[in-house]
Amino acid sequence: MAILMVLLVLLSDKVLGGAETAVVDIVEEAQEGSATSSSKGNFVAVPIPFSNPTIGTGVNAALLYLHSKRPGDDRSPNATSGLGVMYSDTDSWGAGVFHDDAWGNDRFRFTGFAGYGEFNLKYYGVGDNPILARNPIDYGFKISVIAPQFQVRIPGTDHWFAGIHYLYLDSDSVFQLSEFLPWLPEIRGRIRTAGIGPAASYDSRDNKYYPTRGQNAQIKWTDYAQQWGGDFDYRKLLMFVNHYQPVGNSTVVALRARTETVSGSAPFFDLPYLDMRGFARGRYRDDLTLSLHTEVRHKFLPRWGAVAFVEAGWFGDDLHDITSNKTILSYGGGIRWQLTEEQPLNIGLDLAVSSDDYTVLVQVGEKF
Repeated sequence: MAILMVLLVLLSDKVLGGAETAVVDIVEEAQEGSATSSSKGNFVAVPIPFSNPTIGTGVNAALLYLHSKRPGDDRSPNATSGLGVMYSDTDSWGAGVFHDDAWGNDRFRFTGFAGYGEFNLKYYGVGDNPILARNPIDYGFKISVIAPQFQVRIPGTDHWFAGIHYLYLDSDSVFQLSEFLPWLPEIRGRIRTAGIGPAASYDSRDNKYYPTRGQNAQIKWTDYAQQWGGDFDYRKLLMFVNHYQPVGNSTVVALRARTETVSGSAPFFDLPYLDMRGFARGRYRDDLTLSLHTEVRHKFLPRWGAVAFVEAGWFGDDLHDITSNKTILSYGGGIRWQLTEEQPLNIGLDLAVSSDDYTVLVQVGEKF
């Protein structure tokens, strides 16, 4: 059930440069999400409130169908299909459908997503731009996205998968430059991006919702080009490594390193961004980003817990640039409540303070 939040905010994540990551998150969460044995499928309908500095405060609503297991295919996770909608107080909304599946005793995995959304956001510029950072430009963004992915378990391994992914995005944007200077007109534009490339992942976590030990790593390369259906030619590389270490029976230390880089003429919304808390997503974006995360998670009652975290990030044109730029810091903590007794899926309320801002976040599932 952790896929609920991911599914319903996927469109807003893409607007901010992370749809391909969100699609992978859907796969990771859905693969084990309904893995308990069942002789028949069932529907789940859930409303989930959310609050974040990017798209405001609102509600998600999801209808999921948890498929029954195929006879003789006990190792494969249950397939999951879903329909989700979201709306926020910034008049941002989105709707999408997805399906994930696994077969051949979990040798093959597939996930696919299609959706549409209209979002009212803020543009903070690229790089360390103090003018726009203090005076972001309002813009509207309409977006359609299609994102399938197929993976195969690497022979002779228990935790390695490799495959191919595709992403197509069609968007219309309207920049309200009058917010910056009253006499400036609106700027409108249509952008299409399409990319295809390989993806490899390693996952030895003991649980997808609340891991207490193991690792989760991924490397993904995407070639965006006109021959795949887009208007831009650029390449993008994403890598991350997560490690989970138990400390006693009730505490987990979660560590994460993440980097993303782009080469070529990428549109502004698909530039790498610092995936940290304490500021609006998209606040810090450039050709290269790097971030390190440490989070301590503690359960003080069977269904109640707390977290504390520290994060550091860097961004710039290249490796030399990010080492010379300032370090972006964020820290904070929050409370967790487990939604069901059967699955360790939490809803949380976090306060995060960064170098330039602070945020209060309502979320389902852990940050990583």
